[in-house]
Amino acid sequence: MKCKFFGFIIMLFCVSGLYAQLGIKAGVNIANEMNTYSISDIKAGFNSSNLTGYQIGLVYQCNFKKTGLGFEIGALLSQKGSTFSDSLNISQVIKQGYRELNYLEIPLNLRYRLKFGLIGIYGFGGIYGGYELSGKTVDEITNNFQNVTYPGFQNHLDYGYNFGAGIELFKKIQLGATFSQGLKNTSSTIVGLPMPAKTTNKVVSVNLVYLF
Repeated sequence: MKCKFFGFIIMLFCVSGLYAQLGIKAGVNIANEMNTYSISDIKAGFNSSNLTGYQIGLVYQCNFKKTGLGFEIGALLSQKGSTFSDSLNISQVIKQGYRELNYLEIPLNLRYRLKFGLIGIYGFGGIYGGYELSGKTVDEITNNFQNVTYPGFQNHLDYGYNFGAGIELFKKIQLGATFSQGLKNTSSTIVGLPMPAKTTNKVVSVNLVYLF
């Protein structure tokens, strides 16, 4: 009985002390894959550059009413990958194309917001975990593509950290930018390219959030 009472008191405190909003988040990803090669000739001839993708999903933000501190959790569909070219014409390696990876991603961030009337600024930082739903490697010379294969459950996973900042209007609209850096080595899912010793995802996102 005492546990139920204390649980009820904690629930009341949380409800009265927090201001929570659910929102829709959409934006553009500028993604790349950071590759580490052990062979200097391959590293010199194989070039990886940015791939423009999408990001869309839901976010749930909670802020303490008397301070600017809060947290955010989300569920996002996020497209990552990279474009690439090979100037050495390595045998059985795609000469020009891109790798497209589609993730279900869950970020968990601490936030801090400063309000100036109906306008505010915010910053955040935290971690994310992702599950790769699908992927493909596209050869733009031959117009062929090959789906990414996954040897096991671990190969679907990605995780890392992110941080960012933005402006808020009318407590409803947020326009911001996010940088995320993967920590998981994803090189085991690479198809049709030189196999690097290590590959990680790096993404810069520009996004718009509408809060209900």
